Amino acid sequence: GSPRLTRESRKRSGGLACLMAAGDGAQLPATVAASRSVEKALEEAAASGALNLSNRKLKEFPRTARNYDLSDITHADLSKNRLCELPEELCHFISLETLSLYHNGMRSLSSNLGNLQALTYLNLSRNLLSSLPPSVFQLSLLRVLILSNNKLTSLPSSVFSLTQLRQLDVSCNELQSLPAELCQLECLRDLNLRRNRLTTLPEEISELPLVRLDVSCNRITNVPLCYRHLRHLQVLLLDNNPLQTPPAQVCSKGKYHIFKYLNMEACKRSQSELEKHLRPTGFTSW
Repeated sequence: GSPRLTRESRKRSGGLACLMAAGDGAQLPATVAASRSVEKALEEAAASGALNLSNRKLKEFPRTARNYDLSDITHADLSKNRLCELPEELCHFISLETLSLYHNGMRSLSSNLGNLQALTYLNLSRNLLSSLPPSVFQLSLLRVLILSNNKLTSLPSSVFSLTQLRQLDVSCNELQSLPAELCQLECLRDLNLRRNRLTTLPEEISELPLVRLDVSCNRITNVPLCYRHLRHLQVLLLDNNPLQTPPAQVCSKGKYHIFKYLNMEACKRSQSELEKHLRPTGFTSW
């Protein structure tokens, strides 16, 4: 690696490189400009606590980052790069509160992700993740977890440990079922299950304080009657499912009509249960 440069000498050498490049008309200016912009981002991060390295075509974490004191950065954005895995360097920034790794090519996550105990926001959407390591569920302060557009086939039951979670987005994956442990996320307000392969909805979801629930573009035929207990719900999206209960024409009218239908069906069912219970069983002939 090159020796650590002072801020002044780095500016001088960078300027000289650009002048030389401009003189011979080669492709060097763009390359130099890119590396200088990374250096500038690292320099700004050391001063501000926010690291923005989005859209830099990075395949790994910049090696020159060790020349800067980034130990107390609180925000890091490495979205729209070419990272195949979570850079280990990020797992050392234990003050991080928000981390965006949106739109990379990551197939795996480091077990050291659990070191980031201050993290409240994690965006891993548009990657190639087919499973989630336990380290994700050790992030006990996490409030927003965005996992959309990956290749997830299941959610681990350990999701219940994210007790502070308010928003969970697992849309555009390959989920075929959901763990019952979801109902233990007592702070969850927004659950996005859009475009998966779900055929049923767990009754346990009705115990959540959801304000928004999106289950559109799945293979769901029935909405459980107990979903009428989702009293905080403001937005319910069910379109593009082969629905039978409630019928699609009811669902297309919106939440009010869906809840009205579920309530009526629940009343009918409890009425028939009551009648069955009261019906005389007939006398046995001697």
